[in-house]
Amino acid sequence: MSTGNTRIVGAAIVPRAGNVILDGEIEFSSSHGVIEYVGPRRGDLRPGDINGAGRLIIAGFTNGHTHSAMTLLRGYSDDVPLHIWLGHMRAFELRMTAQDMRAGLRLAMVEMLRSGTTSFIDMFHWDSTLLGAVSEAGMRVSAAPTVFGYDSVGFPLAYEQPGSVVVDQTPELAAEFAGDPLIHLTYGLHAPYTCSPELIADVAKRAKQRQLGVQIHLSETRREVEQSLAQHGVSPIRLVADRGLFDTELHIAHAVHPIEGDLELLARDNVSIAHNPVSNLKLGAGIAPVTQYRDANVTIALGTDSVASNNTLDLFEELKTGAILQRGLVGDPDALSGEEVFGWATEGGARAAKTGSTGRLEVGAQADLVMLDITGTTATPLHNPESFLYYTARGTDVTDVFVAGRQVVRAGVVTTMDEAQVRADVRHRVERITGELAAAGAAVGVPVG
Repeated sequence: MSTGNTRIVGAAIVPRAGNVILDGEIEFSSSHGVIEYVGPRRGDLRPGDINGAGRLIIAGFTNGHTHSAMTLLRGYSDDVPLHIWLGHMRAFELRMTAQDMRAGLRLAMVEMLRSGTTSFIDMFHWDSTLLGAVSEAGMRVSAAPTVFGYDSVGFPLAYEQPGSVVVDQTPELAAEFAGDPLIHLTYGLHAPYTCSPELIADVAKRAKQRQLGVQIHLSETRREVEQSLAQHGVSPIRLVADRGLFDTELHIAHAVHPIEGDLELLARDNVSIAHNPVSNLKLGAGIAPVTQYRDANVTIALGTDSVASNNTLDLFEELKTGAILQRGLVGDPDALSGEEVFGWATEGGARAAKTGSTGRLEVGAQADLVMLDITGTTATPLHNPESFLYYTARGTDVTDVFVAGRQVVRAGVVTTMDEAQVRADVRHRVERITGELAAAGAAVGVPVG
């Protein structure tokens, strides 16, 4: 083993979906974060090695769509239609300061790291301080500072400037973090029902000029599609395509309700989709036709959405739900495999995020890897490690996590943040915000005004 390397010996390893090494070894540079060997074990444990017995090693997950700072809203509004839920969210968000957002982001990163997510694609308010918090935590992010309109101030207590300034400053933020391999910036358009066609066309033009990607919510509900057809005569997907957005590196959240002609647009090589099965079910948004997307070779990532609509960031829950949901929908157990959905959580998410990971464990790839305990009750008996991975495992089975060769979770504890302090900070801030809402005459989950 080379000086400064980490060697894990004796674990079961899944280098990529559909490939298992039962008594394996992985070695990577702790300083450069690059995998130098993965395969069958090459001998006994040596001093300094990590004993992988009783562990399953996989590539780190990429959360294909979330709003991390919204962990402050976990359980704040449940069991209401999406258009009402959105009003509840905005009432709370309008009272969030930049410090509140940092607290929510840190809580989200603790939860994601502890459940095996090493990278995430995020739409919300983003600034230098928040991006710095991600880098300090040792995660990867594709961050989209999100706008709701040229004149709209999305988060007035966190950032007083309107959407036009956010759009202007996004390339500057990207340039500031260009040297950080963990940070990737894109433009963020909330949705066609909040952003004007002119703004969408403007961002599309800027994105092509600046070679920056774009994130947007599209066709999440039937109501959204029906309103777009009534107002514009086309679907939300076609509407933004007509404004040039599909000529950019485009990442779409949801795409639950495509109509005729949309699929051809979604199948472009420069386009990816975040499939969020649990959030879509909880909000009654519907079930995305992901088997059609798969058959059309659409790039699919697996996401949780925010905990305000989920209420967890555990991608293992999405993995199982995403697979069995499609089978129940069409009455065919072969409709979608756990292996395919695992590929969306790893390789598909990595392709969409563009944060430096491949979503695979292979020589030359970044050492973003997750170790799971396979000695517990739910892993007994272990006929097939992949069956455990796809249909049994939960985030609580994660023991250790590495990102770019750096250990960020050790024995179930995040090494880069003080978890107790993070939780206490969030509780204090939520108490203040809910008190403000109550003083303004709003009950929990009811928008003000």
